[in-house]
Amino acid sequence: MPAEITGPLRTNYLQYTVNSTRQMFTTIVRVLLPDAIDEIENPRVVYVLPATPELSHRSGDGLDTILAHDLHNRYGMVAIAPTFSDWPWMTDHPDLQSFQQVLYFLEDIVGFFDRQFPESERLLVGYSKGGTAALQLLLRYPELFRAIAFFDSPIMKEAPDQWEMPYYWTDKQHYREFAIPGLLRDRGRTLGGQPRIAMFGYGNFGKDAPEWTFDHLSAGHELMDELGIPHLYDNSTYRAHRWDSGWLEQAFEALDRMS
Repeated sequence: MPAEITGPLRTNYLQYTVNSTRQMFTTIVRVLLPDAIDEIENPRVVYVLPATPELSHRSGDGLDTILAHDLHNRYGMVAIAPTFSDWPWMTDHPDLQSFQQVLYFLEDIVGFFDRQFPESERLLVGYSKGGTAALQLLLRYPELFRAIAFFDSPIMKEAPDQWEMPYYWTDKQHYREFAIPGLLRDRGRTLGGQPRIAMFGYGNFGKDAPEWTFDHLSAGHELMDELGIPHLYDNSTYRAHRWDSGWLEQAFEALDRMS
């Protein structure tokens, strides 16, 4: 069979290289600006959190999908897509200087772009590991991020026992600082009375989940309801576990409503 080729997609990204001791090797950050950036006062900044290491297209590409649907122009947002040298679980490994993912993201990446967009609201979007990272960051640093949207993410893990997790959390006590169910119980009410979380499914981690996991989205929704944490939720539509399976437009619409 001949290869299937789509496109072309005419890109116009800004690209930065980052040399940080908090990552194993040089990483890159790509930035997509609205066409009318000079006419937008304090444009909102949305960080596009990856699900895989380095610059990978194994599950599509978040920034390419934003560009293909013109979401940066439709909502007047600056989209910033950082990369990580290893699986982006968004943890700081207690024993490895080159695995300080939270510090790398907050201080090296967000700190750099805060100087370019000093009065802008910060938003987060992701799926899979990137969605888990977004929710964890909002709960741990609610003063830094206004709102998040994510798709099909394993947000209800209580122990670091799957998907490379044991490498990042070598003891369960360390994982407790990052486990979302506990963060929701301890910090969820600090988010206030308006929705700042939007979550969508389903693929691997919503209803009809495969046998190697469970319905994280429904369980997270029920816990948030129980705790009185306002959020937007839609677990009704099956989509492939990828950036380009159709959920990102809904996520940007939610971010626009919440910010």
